[in-house]
Amino acid sequence: MLSIYQHSVVSSQRSTFVKWMKCVFGIVLFSVTIQCTFSSDFDRTKRPEGQEAPKISLPQIQKTTLKNGLQLWLVEHHELPLVAMNLVFQSGAAFDKHKPGLAAMTADLLDEGTTTRDALQIADELESIGASFNISSNFDGSYVSVQTLKKHLEKSLEIFSDVLVNASFPDKEFQRLLKQRLTSLVQQRDQPTTIASNAFNYILYGSEHPYGNNITGNEVSLKDMLAKDCENFYRTHYRPNNATLLIVGDITLKEISSRLETALANWKTMEVPSIEIPQPKTIAQRTVYLIDKPGAAQSEIRIGYPALSRNTLDFFSVTLMNRALGGQFASRINMNLREKHGYTYGARSGFSFVKGIGPFFASAGVVTAKTDSSLIEFFYELDRTHNDGITSEELSFVKKGAIGGFALTFETPSQIAGALQSIVLYGLPENYFEKYLMNIENVSLSEVQTVSQKYLNTSNMAVVVVGDLKTIQDGILALQLGDVVFCDVDGKPIR
Repeated sequence: MLSIYQHSVVSSQRSTFVKWMKCVFGIVLFSVTIQCTFSSDFDRTKRPEGQEAPKISLPQIQKTTLKNGLQLWLVEHHELPLVAMNLVFQSGAAFDKHKPGLAAMTADLLDEGTTTRDALQIADELESIGASFNISSNFDGSYVSVQTLKKHLEKSLEIFSDVLVNASFPDKEFQRLLKQRLTSLVQQRDQPTTIASNAFNYILYGSEHPYGNNITGNEVSLKDMLAKDCENFYRTHYRPNNATLLIVGDITLKEISSRLETALANWKTMEVPSIEIPQPKTIAQRTVYLIDKPGAAQSEIRIGYPALSRNTLDFFSVTLMNRALGGQFASRINMNLREKHGYTYGARSGFSFVKGIGPFFASAGVVTAKTDSSLIEFFYELDRTHNDGITSEELSFVKKGAIGGFALTFETPSQIAGALQSIVLYGLPENYFEKYLMNIENVSLSEVQTVSQKYLNTSNMAVVVVGDLKTIQDGILALQLGDVVFCDVDGKPIR
């Protein structure tokens, strides 16, 4: 990060973006300078002072639409001879319907062969020019990203367009990936961490809600899946009118748009179905779900409920509240369970911000003998924050952390493209990042108090514990946290 800043200083042509980066990096450098200068007198019992959020000016986003309907966003970034492209489709695992894992398998299979190249040729040609190529998906979208040296842009675009337009979905590669995924599922069912996370999602949302299913699929859905299903998902959703291509790098809009018109000329528009992500069921009262994992070295704890979506107006105040509660190392939850009591290597909390109503969670893997004690401390911190909010000192501290970490989001062209992805995916204002630091700075203590009371009511949370029940069950039952349900490793009740 420091080397990029120094490079920007000696550049003879400082772009607006570089000025902005310098401004943001200055916050971090200020902290480093202060620490180096006064290290011998530094009082480690006091949290360091920071600066007010700087006013920033983001680089201009240039836009155009190709003849095939593909929206193109470009941010010029001429400091390095690189071009990063991130193609964002508005369709992900939420469109899996009755075949969980379909979007993920489609993404995995996309670059395993085209009508003119097999998987090995694609990999070899990308390696020969040093380009990175990645395809992925999550609940909200699917993504094809490329990063290449500008001098190899022509070749990179050739492979990119071939994979995108001429994917062949070979059955041989599908069967190989299917076998890998089924093997991975068997391994997951033996890992308490994965069991707890998957069961937690199922308990909160159920199998009829997309967020209740394993995003990589389950044994039934995968065994019922064919390469043809992936091809159908691809032909339905991987369409230019369902996507935005984000480009950041050493290139102009005129240069890249003319090349893309040629490379993607055969990629055609088609009607793409839409869905409305259903509302999850409300948790009426706190319930404890116990999953037996005989001989487990530690217990996995998940506490939470379906909370809110990415587009909530409370985003900034909730984000800061959670940083203080369990979103960073020096948070209340981690300092209590790890530093004070030594029950765990790390405890945390968070909100999963997605298009639909994503979950709030507090989680940790804890020492088996201290499972009940860990639950007591979890609820102590959750209830304390719910009832009293956080202190002004904590709010000041988490604001500075959020502001300082903001610069790390924009170090490279691919990181900038990745940051713009959230604007496209969730329909955020284009000046979202320009106002980000100001929005963080403007969050008041009373606003944090309000969202703490609004979103941390533990009487409506599910408690999932995976561990050796022979050892931990009596201690948990003695806490009388709520009704108790015994479940299998998928989170389904068994008695």
